[in-house]
Amino acid sequence: MPIHQPQQRTDVQSDRTGVRQAEAALVEHYPRLVRLAYVVLPPGLGRHRRVLTAHSVVQRALPAAGSKASGPRVPAQSRRTGPPAGAEGASADRVPAHPAYGWVRLRVLRAALAHERRPRWWPGRLPAPASLRPALPVVWGLRLFPRAGGVDELALDRALSAVDGPVRAAFALQLLEGLDEPGVRELLAEAAVADPVGAVRRAARLGRPDRAGAQAMLRSGEFDPCTVQTRPSDLLR
Repeated sequence: MPIHQPQQRTDVQSDRTGVRQAEAALVEHYPRLVRLAYVVLPPGLGRHRRVLTAHSVVQRALPAAGSKASGPRVPAQSRRTGPPAGAEGASADRVPAHPAYGWVRLRVLRAALAHERRPRWWPGRLPAPASLRPALPVVWGLRLFPRAGGVDELALDRALSAVDGPVRAAFALQLLEGLDEPGVRELLAEAAVADPVGAVRRAARLGRPDRAGAQAMLRSGEFDPCTVQTRPSDLLR
């Protein structure tokens, strides 16, 4: 009597393949993902903590080993994975086309947005629950921050500080990832944003009238948490 391989075994192998593809995409495009997380995270964290949290968000994007919920199915190719022709940022620094990258990017986006979400009963004086969870990496005795930019970069950073996470996410997805507005709305909806249409509409006002200049600034050292400067922390006297 022939013995057939259980279907569950095939599913497990498929899940493992998906995780390996996602891990490869994360490693290959790590600086891009960390920059995206840094722009989306609340500026109120401060630059040092924002740098570390951006790295933590990306490093924790993969599912935990052995977790039942960790068997991701890498999504099929869609327009969200790469920029369409004519989208902002589509001509330079092209977004990876592999669907595994889109899956990891969505996980990073959800985790970064969670740092600004508070339950209704959560005390307003406390940071969002996601910001209170201990996470690696941890740095003691030093403060890290991206290289200082000029007046224009500072003005853009202040403008981003004045809007909420979904708006920053929409802005970054358009200028860093080169997605068009329908693609951004769809991705924000998957990230559980309550009003993707409103977020995209408000993001369209940022960086005006020089959107190309704003895009160049987002790709500059001011918003690069992988190229940082160090300074001592509070010194004991």
